[in-house]
Amino acid sequence: MNASAVVIARDSAKFILPCLESLKNLSDDLLVVVDSRSVDNTADLAKNAGARVMIRVFDSFSGQKNYADSQAKYGWILSLDADETASPGLIKAIRDLPEHQLFQAYSIPRKNKIFGKYIEHSNWDPNGLVRFFNREYCQWEGVVHEQIVTDKTVGRFYDCIYHENYATVNEFMAKQDIYSTLEADRLYAAGIPFSWGQFIAQPLLDFTRRYILHAGFLDGFHGLFLSYLMAVYHLSVWVKLWQKSQKASS
Repeated sequence: MNASAVVIARDSAKFILPCLESLKNLSDDLLVVVDSRSVDNTADLAKNAGARVMIRVFDSFSGQKNYADSQAKYGWILSLDADETASPGLIKAIRDLPEHQLFQAYSIPRKNKIFGKYIEHSNWDPNGLVRFFNREYCQWEGVVHEQIVTDKTVGRFYDCIYHENYATVNEFMAKQDIYSTLEADRLYAAGIPFSWGQFIAQPLLDFTRRYILHAGFLDGFHGLFLSYLMAVYHLSVWVKLWQKSQKASS
């Protein structure tokens, strides 16, 4: 099957070459769309590795990915972030697909490496993510943690994407600070008011869900700390929403 490999990136010099190397046997169309805010040499590295490179002003993750998909040579797309790599088994499985498909999208399991360890539990991508799809029937939606939306039946691959996620707690907290701000902005724009009930309940429920229901305890201290840090994320969302509401009323 002919397919394009599409990557979005920002300041990803330390990741982009392994990412593109993992995709070289998939397609003659490697497209990297670089966020215009990048200050490192991601774009030059990608060009030297044989990728087509475009620079785009960032509006949202969904906007960036939908634009990237629209610029691909082929209709079928494998979408990765710069800090991800495709396993050889996944590349082979895609290449072996027939041109005529029962499915128009496929979910792919993702193994997340966080604080130096692959997380097996704690609700980190337990059911996989839709990352291989026919762009005619699929699009990205969502401001935070964007995902493919389609009304077609989704198939499944069993070979994975590897995600070099957070190496340090500082990296984790910096990214969650961005995500919590975006989520608070989304809630405020939707007219959702600050709620003491949600402020208390969401962190507790998310910790319980990750650590107990999704067996985070089997990931050892990694599972405990990640469950706790995600509870802090939810606290941050509601504190930031409260702060925005206070500013608006003053």
